[in-house]
Amino acid sequence: MNADNYTLFNVTSGNVYEWSYCEAYGGVSTGWDAQLTLSDNSAGTDLCFSDNSCGTTGNAPYISWTATFTGVVKLLTSQAGCAGNSGSPYNTLVWRMANGTPSTQILGVDVSSYEGAINWNNVKAAGYKFAFAKATEGVTITDSYFVQNEVNGTAAGLPIGAYHFGRPENNTATAEANYFLSVAGPYIKACHLPPVLDLEDPPSGPSLSTYFTSSQLTAWVQTWMSAVQTATGIAPIIYIGPSNANYINSSLNTYGLWIDDYNSSPANPPPNIGVWTTWEFKQYSWTGTVPGISSSPGAVDMDVFNGDSIAFNNLIGCTTDITEKRTLTNFILYPNPAKSNITIEYLSAQEVKGEIISILNMEGQQLVQSLLQYPKTEINTSNFAKGIYIVKVMSEKGMEVKKFIKE
Repeated sequence: MNADNYTLFNVTSGNVYEWSYCEAYGGVSTGWDAQLTLSDNSAGTDLCFSDNSCGTTGNAPYISWTATFTGVVKLLTSQAGCAGNSGSPYNTLVWRMANGTPSTQILGVDVSSYEGAINWNNVKAAGYKFAFAKATEGVTITDSYFVQNEVNGTAAGLPIGAYHFGRPENNTATAEANYFLSVAGPYIKACHLPPVLDLEDPPSGPSLSTYFTSSQLTAWVQTWMSAVQTATGIAPIIYIGPSNANYINSSLNTYGLWIDDYNSSPANPPPNIGVWTTWEFKQYSWTGTVPGISSSPGAVDMDVFNGDSIAFNNLIGCTTDITEKRTLTNFILYPNPAKSNITIEYLSAQEVKGEIISILNMEGQQLVQSLLQYPKTEINTSNFAKGIYIVKVMSEKGMEVKKFIKE
């Protein structure tokens, strides 16, 4: 390492950590006279400093620090007098957790139809704790393996989260949110991961920054996030790369961050999280091999959660004293396909009050809105064009979404 470089480390309160260039610990200090400064990465405050403690002629630094918080620290290397350098010679920094309880990394994967059929029991047995599954893209694409991944992954005991690949250059945020909810809505609930907006540059280019100003892109994202949270009661998180994470406005950093930091280690914090001050998930590899995912060996996306099991359980709302964050209504819709009308029948023996039916086309335009009548509601669809339509039944308890085909 050269001077004037820093490294980030995850630390857990109460554990003791050591950093040094001393040969006695396996470091190298012969190149130049090093100094170390340890600081709180979030607050920016210095924690401790070391100059001459050990090593060649006693000029190498050594820090032993008991963590006073759980989070990320920054370790800055400089030459004596806080100078920098570049090129050879290089010194070697070593570090360790001297005592305390090692934190267990919570690792997972993210998948789509590209991975084909997955044996989720094998994924779980290999030690992976969660998965994100692609649900939709834009306003026309539903991942062909989404429901299978949700159902089988959940049955294997893995919390699954649905993600939507946004195409803001093509569609309104409202239309995309509605389309995503029409497919993924039933799976956005407690014991599942939060829903995700996957915000990437278009696959065929150019970048989103050529289509939108920072404020325009931020507004699009905020509209999508608000629509999904309003419908489900669960705040979505954002998957994003460092470039776009720096381009959007900081108003979005109230949402959880899933950062793209591929070709890295799950143990190291991401070096660039844009306008965020912390992160929830990191995608650390695009080239993983996972038991149970046999169709794409060496090409599985790998992820790590930033926290312990308590934090993870709090995120998914899956503890004994937390009830589900949304309660679905219980209705059936027929006939499907439909011609001149549809019937929405409520199946509960208890009469409902105040539940609202909305019918939308695939562009997100609302065509019908009325109160749900107990036990049946009939809606005339004779003037609807042929195609697929979304039916939402909403109440103070939550929402259920179904689709029907108009012939």
